[in-house]
Amino acid sequence: MKLRRQIGILRVLTIVSLVLVVVLAVWSVVGIVALSSQVSSLEQKVDSLSARLSSERTSASGSTAPAPSPVTSAQPAPAPATGTMTVPSGADKAGAIVVGDPDSAKVVEVYVDYQCPYCQRWEIEIGAALMDRAMEPGSGLVVRQYNMAFLGEANRSLNPPGASARAANAAACVLDGDGVDAFVAFNTAIFAAPGGTDPATRYDEASLTGLAGGVGASDETLACIEKGRFIPFVAATTQAAFARGVTGTPTVLINGKPIQDSFGDPQLRSLLTM
Repeated sequence: MKLRRQIGILRVLTIVSLVLVVVLAVWSVVGIVALSSQVSSLEQKVDSLSARLSSERTSASGSTAPAPSPVTSAQPAPAPATGTMTVPSGADKAGAIVVGDPDSAKVVEVYVDYQCPYCQRWEIEIGAALMDRAMEPGSGLVVRQYNMAFLGEANRSLNPPGASARAANAAACVLDGDGVDAFVAFNTAIFAAPGGTDPATRYDEASLTGLAGGVGASDETLACIEKGRFIPFVAATTQAAFARGVTGTPTVLINGKPIQDSFGDPQLRSLLTM
């Protein structure tokens, strides 16, 4: 009788032990599956973040362009090798578009690329107001803008021309055909076209002629844009800028001296309120 009771107890303990083992095994499997799911989710988030950061870097710097940072030194601006190339009326011998009295004592030189997001920000915060100030009679200020084209371009000869080259050509056409006032309006419009802080990814013929028409460009100017008349001029201006030591955009110089902070330099800011 006693032996039979002990065997019964042993049997119960054995069954309980087996049940516990099964329960532990099940919970282990569930825990492993849950942990694996969390790890997979975390990996997806990391991959997504990496892709986003990579995309932002590409948008900010362009696929084939130098980083948009100011130069630390500059040499006297060499003139583009013009040869038989047509230079737009209103541009100086160094390839700059002149806004204001060319004999002014205060000279601001700015190098931009129409696809550069930092240039767009510079135009919104400083550039437009600076040009307006330069155009006021007796301001004593002149702005010389060099429209470069390198972001997204296949080569420095701009053949075939990419979006930056097409945009710079359109600006030169507006300047040549309709004057500096029309250029200033077009310059503002083209930088505003992409919206926000994103760079423009393309400027096709239709969008450029539409922007030019919006500032009152003539039929001759629209034809100039369609033909790409000033692409060689834009290419020469870009190459001359690189030869001068410009490594990115926007690059800003005041009376021939490059500034380190294109947005917050006190001397530059003072020109807006002088």
